[in-house]
Amino acid sequence: MDLPVRTVLVGVGARGKVWARLLHDEPRTELVGYVDPVPANLEWVQTRFGATPAVCFAQMPEALRALTPDFVVLATPPMDRYREVLAVFEGGAHLLSEKPLTLDLREAVRIVEAAEQARRGLALGVNFRYQHCVTRAREILKSGEIGAANFAHYIYCRNRDGYLPRLNKYPLTMHQPMLYEQTIHHVDELRFVYDAEVEHVWCRCHNPRWSMYEGDATVIAILEMTGDLVVNYFGTWAAQTKMDQFLWRTECDRGALLQHAMFSDLRIARGTDAQTAEPIALPVQEQLVDDARLLLADVITQLAAGSLRPEPSGMDHLKTLGVVAACEASSRTGRRVAMREFFEEQGVPPRWV
Repeated sequence: MDLPVRTVLVGVGARGKVWARLLHDEPRTELVGYVDPVPANLEWVQTRFGATPAVCFAQMPEALRALTPDFVVLATPPMDRYREVLAVFEGGAHLLSEKPLTLDLREAVRIVEAAEQARRGLALGVNFRYQHCVTRAREILKSGEIGAANFAHYIYCRNRDGYLPRLNKYPLTMHQPMLYEQTIHHVDELRFVYDAEVEHVWCRCHNPRWSMYEGDATVIAILEMTGDLVVNYFGTWAAQTKMDQFLWRTECDRGALLQHAMFSDLRIARGTDAQTAEPIALPVQEQLVDDARLLLADVITQLAAGSLRPEPSGMDHLKTLGVVAACEASSRTGRRVAMREFFEEQGVPPRWV
């Protein structure tokens, strides 16, 4: 793939505006076009970046035919993404898609199959993997400094006002918004940091009486992972006060690893007699921007080197999306879900998981 990469951004809403900035900052991408059905969003890119009306399109097929990009960044709502993704591969472009790939695991399998058949790269925007606190936590656990993780709890308690102007509005009415918009990030972090896979899931999704969301805004789950690791997970967008809380605590053989803020404040407790945890120095990042910047740079590097499965890959994303889908199934049936059986039922090839 030649550099700079001729790139089209599809979706210039709240998250798409961040991607527009990052694609302009990245020297190895040339942003040649924009797609959005909302005229005001296209007017924004014309004002902000000097884009001409000739490179601004209301629909993606028209943009792909006119611009023939090598790379597409897809920042559209997940409900309509299936046909959009297939159109990207039919147009011959590589793809970086916001998560989740779709809201249907079977559709996601067909998308990954389409990428493989088209020999196009497919990467997912699971940018939390690129937070310094997350990468450092993974390094510490891999080093064995405090032994292997054995159990953990992950608490994310937030009063998220879905009507804020800076946020996308579709989660207010989407199916299972907490699971597919937020918990999916957390599950991906757990898999990445622990370098482990979820084997069994029990979950209960719930929507508090006062929630502004039509779908469930709370997720409670037990995740049994490889290596005899058990995670107790609680996440909500419907906390009743503005006193947000975040705690990710991992108990290991010879101490514990603690993260006290969503994007920072990583600490380590060395030894089973430790009464305090030492802060771990981390570079400052602009939240939800600098991690995506690192992700974009990594994906471009891999594509330029010829990789057709750039990490975070679509194939890997099936494992994260599968856990989230299993959480939904468990909540619906009230039963514990075995991931191996669930993947088979959903048509995921065994060699992929």
